[in-house]
Amino acid sequence: PLEYKSAQHVEAIGTMIGTHLERLWQQYATLPKTTRHSKSWWSPECSSFVKQIRDLRLYRKELVAERKQWQARVVREGESFEMAWHQEVVRVTRAIADVTSQIDRATKQMKGAVRRAKRTFFDGVIAKTHKARIWDLVEWTKPRKMATSTGLMDREGNPIDEPEKVSETFREQFTPANPRPVDMSLLDEIPQQQERDFPPFSKLEVREALADTSNFSTPGPDHASWFW
Repeated sequence: PLEYKSAQHVEAIGTMIGTHLERLWQQYATLPKTTRHSKSWWSPECSSFVKQIRDLRLYRKELVAERKQWQARVVREGESFEMAWHQEVVRVTRAIADVTSQIDRATKQMKGAVRRAKRTFFDGVIAKTHKARIWDLVEWTKPRKMATSTGLMDREGNPIDEPEKVSETFREQFTPANPRPVDMSLLDEIPQQQERDFPPFSKLEVREALADTSNFSTPGPDHASWFW
């Protein structure tokens, strides 16, 4: 075993170990990128499949661009194009189909990896939770969320929960018994324009306007929808 000769020797050994650890950390460690899409159950297996799918999609994009170049060359030359160019188009098309099938398989494998990661993570959470608090993990056992809308109140702040009180409150609010007087003489100051004839319209215009409406929308005063 290593024998330390003095306090300075111990400090030198500690400094050397710390330097090596810092070098190894900077060389191999990767800091996670936490975003709003980050999940606590995400596993390295899921990340590997995501990287594989991204690489395959990038490769397929390059193949599609290459095929467009060969197709443009064939179209540009017309009847004098070389048969090797057409063979290149076929080859790239088959490669695109092969990469697409690989993407589909990788996507299915990633879904399986996500299910396994979720199961492993939440099984661990359940195992660490006390039996008496197991229901705290269920969303519907938590307190009910506050309503985004407020109830109808009267002037004294009492809730209105009866139809008669609701109609009375709306009548007092919009059609009070003693409304404020309105000076109708303001209308006389508005300059009057000459009446214009109603612009004529054809049956085709009426038919086109009715074609854009819903046949079973809310009926009007005649209690008949557009369908009838």
